Amino acid sequence: MTFRTLAAAALVAALALPAGARDLTIVAGGGPLQNHMRATLFEPFARANNIRVADTSYDYNVGPIRAMVQARNVTWDVVMVEAPDLVQGCEDGVFERIDWSVVRRDKFLPGGATTCGAGAIGWGVAVFYDQARNATGPSTYAEFWDTAKFPGKRALRRGARITLEAALMADGVAAGDVYRVLATPEGQRRAFAKLDAIRPDLMFWSGGQQPIELINAGEVAYAVGFVGRTTNAMRAGSRYALKWSTLLYAYDFWAVVRGSPNAQQAMRMIEFITDPAPLLELTKLWPINPVTAAVATDAELRTRNPLMMSNHVDQGLNISTEFWIEHGPELERRFAAWLNR
Repeated sequence: MTFRTLAAAALVAALALPAGARDLTIVAGGGPLQNHMRATLFEPFARANNIRVADTSYDYNVGPIRAMVQARNVTWDVVMVEAPDLVQGCEDGVFERIDWSVVRRDKFLPGGATTCGAGAIGWGVAVFYDQARNATGPSTYAEFWDTAKFPGKRALRRGARITLEAALMADGVAAGDVYRVLATPEGQRRAFAKLDAIRPDLMFWSGGQQPIELINAGEVAYAVGFVGRTTNAMRAGSRYALKWSTLLYAYDFWAVVRGSPNAQQAMRMIEFITDPAPLLELTKLWPINPVTAAVATDAELRTRNPLMMSNHVDQGLNISTEFWIEHGPELERRFAAWLNR
């Protein structure tokens, strides 16, 4: 995806920072979710600490973060990053080690507290379609690939990750065996051959809102899209069928950019925005899937939000961080070559 930065939204509290100091800057994925984060997480932290906080967005491309660290010109402080980028960036010195004397390690779900990352939110993708246009649709990836039974264009993510897992499951590989098979040359051949089989019917998206736009415009009949955006559209009245049996999911993390002049304040911000109280306020506006255990396991919250991903992860495949660290660069290059041939 093309790197982009949206305009920072300044959050001004009672007292200014010392002259010459810049605002504490937090960076996430943008869109409606970040708007809600600003209101429930970022602004309350700014007010509670009498500081200025700015937020901006990016497309999860960590290349510019690496560049600012290498140039020793760090202008971002707290960033939301995907798990493979967090692990690799931690090893490469792109992110600071989390100060676990400031951030409480024991409040996270298992795996939510790492050397350089504190658990933020879970995200996932799944097959969905508009029941106003199609009364029935695919419930599995094998059916998603069945263009005879379910004719029409399909939309998949423009990238190897997520797309290759889906292709292998469409080819009959059980979810529990996907990464073992995909690690082999034969498994990779199978995945790309499966993509070849319906290539004339495929469209690819890069931005999170695109699957919904493609479905709404009738450009595709079925899509694999982010469940957060899909479920929020359903709450707003869209007649989508969302197939949780096709869920692929993972967790993002908050990290501090190495060399941030605001590193200590950044650690305090991470502690604040991963606490149950502000996160529960956020869930009133957006049914997030937090890595903070007290919120993720809140029975009343999960009952109130039946479309929360947390209620459905037992049906899904957890995207393997380890696999994509080891095989991701080569498979992404191969996918890009396949797409452009």
